[in-house]
Amino acid sequence: MSLRGGMFFQIEITTKCNYRCFYCAGRQMRQRHMDEALFDGILDRIPPGRHTVSLQGEGEPTVHPRFWSFVDQVARRGHIPYTITNGSLIEPELAHRRFPRLGVSLDTLNAAEAQRIGRLKLPEMLANLDDLVRLMGPGRIVLHTVDYGQDLSPVRSFARVRGLRHIIQPLQRKEDYARLYPGLVPEATRPVAAAGPCRYLVGNFMRFFNIEGLEFPCCFIKDASGYAGITDLRQRMRAGEVPEVCRGCAEIPRAGWASSAFRIAKTRYN
Repeated sequence: MSLRGGMFFQIEITTKCNYRCFYCAGRQMRQRHMDEALFDGILDRIPPGRHTVSLQGEGEPTVHPRFWSFVDQVARRGHIPYTITNGSLIEPELAHRRFPRLGVSLDTLNAAEAQRIGRLKLPEMLANLDDLVRLMGPGRIVLHTVDYGQDLSPVRSFARVRGLRHIIQPLQRKEDYARLYPGLVPEATRPVAAAGPCRYLVGNFMRFFNIEGLEFPCCFIKDASGYAGITDLRQRMRAGEVPEVCRGCAEIPRAGWASSAFRIAKTRYN
């Protein structure tokens, strides 16, 4: 497959995490780190060009013992390193020197609520974030928040006062996520047919490599047991079939939805 430059590549270097977020599919996965040989092999599969390579998946990237070495390997190959971290373990000085931009996740400023939802170590995270903003400047940091129904106004104000770009995303309604939080999102109504491939299949702008090194067109497929590759997904969707690994996904072009009441909230940028 021929891919052009300027793509976004995401590599899941670990499924381990020091948080226990209730909505995270990674907590149900086998807990392990990617070894260096597999990581090197994935980098070899990235085509020539200056791409963004994000070390990011269903675990906290900075718990990997080779995290900073992996960041350096990405840069040495001429790519742009990126990650989204929970911020509790990040070393601000190293981040300042290594990352042109950095994503940090924050769902609430309330310590009791953070503990309840599994986002532990809030004081450490906020202290590190203050250091990151001081060293890197607000323009190099992106704040990521999952909207699970909490009061978002404190986090919105926090981002606005500090001049941070703030991305708020709803809970994922795809079936292999939604089963983790029954009742919090409308039932993941299945489309009975696909109008065509989703945008991740039509456009070569992203690839995701999971902890096993499997290549996906997006980062939304968590159960790979029925996955036969990107070409197979394209062919089946063009034929009007919705593959099992894609059931409930908002990216599928709508054709014959089983419930007209089903709506996916779009990611909001503030």
